[in-house]
Amino acid sequence: MRKLIKLILTSQLLLPAAILCTASILILSISDISSLPKLQISYEDKLYHFIAYFVLNSIWLLALLQKGGDQLKKHLLISLGIIAFGIIIEIIQESVTDYRVFDIFDILANSIAVGVSFFCFMLVKKSFLKI
Repeated sequence: MRKLIKLILTSQLLLPAAILCTASILILSISDISSLPKLQISYEDKLYHFIAYFVLNSIWLLALLQKGGDQLKKHLLISLGIIAFGIIIEIIQESVTDYRVFDIFDILANSIAVGVSFFCFMLVKKSFLKI
């Protein structure tokens, strides 16, 4: 596991992965996905939001750490920026598409995911720096 973490942290793929993840979330958020299969679980959409924004924030925080950005202020700004990104996407969904709607609970799921990701990252950051 240690070797895998070191490989991830030393690879040059974190920043491109963060950009790709951001673009993927943007595209999926403004696309009509009503024809995709459903899991048939309660709050499925919110679960997707949580997973997507947890992964998005985690990748960006790791990419910043890799670039030598071991500063709480920068990590906090990245996380707040991702929350803002989620809010902007919700506004775009309401104003640009006729098949997506603004949902405050999507923003809540996104924000909780970013907060959990940030908290987890802060707990393990020191361990990553030792590798």
